[in-house]
Amino acid sequence: MSSRALSVREMIYGGISLARYLLAGGLFNINLEVTKRCNARCDFCDYWKEPKGEELSDYVPVIKHLKPLSVSLTGGEPLLRKDLEKLIRSIRKSFGFVYISLITNGALLTEERGMDLWNAGLDELSVSLDYMDERHDRERRIKGLTKHILDVAPSLARNGVNMCFNTVIKRSNFRELPLFARYVHSLGIKLSFSTYNWWRVGNKQYTIQDEELEELKNVLETLKEIKRELGHIETGYFYFDRIPEFFLKGGISGCTAGINWVQVTPDGYIKRCSDFPKECHWSEWHKGTFAPTDCIKCWYSCRGAAQEPFTFKRLVEMARETLQ
Repeated sequence: MSSRALSVREMIYGGISLARYLLAGGLFNINLEVTKRCNARCDFCDYWKEPKGEELSDYVPVIKHLKPLSVSLTGGEPLLRKDLEKLIRSIRKSFGFVYISLITNGALLTEERGMDLWNAGLDELSVSLDYMDERHDRERRIKGLTKHILDVAPSLARNGVNMCFNTVIKRSNFRELPLFARYVHSLGIKLSFSTYNWWRVGNKQYTIQDEELEELKNVLETLKEIKRELGHIETGYFYFDRIPEFFLKGGISGCTAGINWVQVTPDGYIKRCSDFPKECHWSEWHKGTFAPTDCIKCWYSCRGAAQEPFTFKRLVEMARETLQ
C-alpha cells in the first residue's frame, strides 16, 4: 500500500502549507466535482437526476485561488470525463504541494485507466464499496459491479497504486464491517468510512435505529482495534466516536463546512457543501464568504476530517498514512 513518493520539494511545500493552515486557517480540503453525470442510479443520491451542465476544462485557477491542502475529485462519476487524466496532470504540475484523491463508483475503472490516472499524479484512488456481495450491485443498480471492483482494485494495488475503499456505515452493513475490514486489508487496500445521511433524498431505510446503537458501538470499538492492529483504516478515532451520537440525535454540531472545506461545482461555483446551494463563483470566494453554520444534518467523512482538532498525535497519524 505504497503512496506516490513525495519529492523533497513537495515535502517542503507541504510543510509550509500545513504550517500556514494551522496558523492562519483556510481550506483543509475542497471537494471538486468534475461532473454531475453519473452512470449509477443510487436510491440515496439524486445527482444522476440533475442536468449535465457546464464542465470546466481547467480547474488550476480555481485551486490556486482557494489554496487548499488537499483536493478530492468527485462527481457524479468522474471517470465519465475522458479528459480526467489531463485535469489531474495539470493540477499536479501546477503546485508545489497538494494532495490529490479521486473517488469513483468503479464501474468504468480498468487496470489500464487506473494506471493512467495514477501516473497522471494521483495520491490516492478511492472506490465506493459498501458490501462484498451483490447488494452493492442492487443499491448502485449496476449489474456485476462488486465482482468488477474486487477484480480490478487489488490488481491496481499490487501494481503500486494507493487504493482505498470508501464504505458508508448503514443499517444494512454495519454488523459485517469488522470482517469486511480484515478482508480489505488482505487485498492490500486501505479503508475509509463515512456515515449514512438520509436528509438529501429522504430515504431513511439505511438509518441505524436507537435499539441497534449498542451493537453499533461494539462494532466501532472493534474497527478501532483493527485500525490499531493493521493500520490500513484511514478513518480517525474522533470520527468513529461520534457516529452513534449522530444516529441517536440526528445530527452533530460544530460543522466547519464553508470555513475549512467547500464544494466546487463542475462549472466553478462554490457551495458550502454538497447539500447547500451555490453561493458564488470561485473567483469571488474569500475567507469570509461563509459565516459559521448551525447545520447538524450530516456526519460525512470530509466534514469529520476538517472538524477534528489538530493535535501532534493526529499530525503523526496523517504523516504515517501518507507515507504508507
